[in-house]
Amino acid sequence: MIYFIVLFLILIYSQYPHFKHNSRQSNRIFLILSFSTMALVLGLRGETVGEDTRHYLDVFLYAADVKWSDMLHSQGMRTGYFTNSFGYTDTIENGFLALAKLVHLFTDNGHVFLFIISAITCALFAKFIYDNSRKVVFPTIIFLCESMFMLAFNGARQIMAVSIAIQAYTLLKNQKWKKAIVVILLASVIHNVALISFALFPIMMIKPRKEFKAFKYAIIAAIASPFVVMMGQTLISKFFPRYATYFYINYWENSLGGIVILLLAEFLFILLMYRKKFRIDRSFDLSCLVIIYIACELMGLRVSMFARVGWFFRPFLILFLPKAEQYLRFRNRRFVHIAICALLLLLYSSYARTPARAYCFFWR
Repeated sequence: MIYFIVLFLILIYSQYPHFKHNSRQSNRIFLILSFSTMALVLGLRGETVGEDTRHYLDVFLYAADVKWSDMLHSQGMRTGYFTNSFGYTDTIENGFLALAKLVHLFTDNGHVFLFIISAITCALFAKFIYDNSRKVVFPTIIFLCESMFMLAFNGARQIMAVSIAIQAYTLLKNQKWKKAIVVILLASVIHNVALISFALFPIMMIKPRKEFKAFKYAIIAAIASPFVVMMGQTLISKFFPRYATYFYINYWENSLGGIVILLLAEFLFILLMYRKKFRIDRSFDLSCLVIIYIACELMGLRVSMFARVGWFFRPFLILFLPKAEQYLRFRNRRFVHIAICALLLLLYSSYARTPARAYCFFWR
């Protein structure tokens, strides 16, 4: 029920920018209201909500006993924080562990830690939308319904890293290359897989006049990228052994379900943009990033590693879908918009009814 209350509130909030003709101030207020609501729901959840919430509470608990010196001398950007009775030591990225230790300076309440993670994540996604969209309501609906919001109940650490890494896109648009490098490195100390976001650089470096010719190479690179990662299995196993198991977990039993319709629509939109020679600004780079996401999503059916890699490209759907609608004739645009919104609502309803999302507040 609470998930539909969130949706209902955001639809109410959306009336303000509508009546204010999407002024920057009205967009700002809408984003603050919407993402604050989502942050509250994420941050106030009980430990049974989401597959990994209990894990993050345990990380916070054990972080208090980890020494700063151990983190400074750790290898692979990870530090052990807990050793079980069998002698196995679990590790986690230093940035995430450092955040937990900083929160311990003020409180030992793990739910405060969860709330801070949620607030940071939602604030950064709101910033991403504000920096890259003139109309912010539809991108917010995409964030809420397509998957990002729901994934934050499960992979809170990775989604936080994603929210940091996508800021590099805005920086690269403004030719701030050094800052973009720093942002991706910062995201990588929260979750190592964020290093894949360096794929943004070659895409964003392509000049507008060369985009049409370069796109075929982008398609080839997207198709080849999963196989390149597979060939890099040895290096990943050596430097990031924690993620090596993702190569051996078979996920054939997983299915795309209803999202396959959305994936097909996304691919058709990309073909339309290509046919129109990417005449609308930023169409090329968004198409490339979404192609990579689609490739990862499909490969993730076989090897779960790719689905996790795809999380770092999935947020670009927030910008891609509104951009794609601009390529449609005006009389078709509204029909397609309604169809996409209906599909997103069906996906959101499906996510909300997952047993692991059965909501309760932490104090219950």
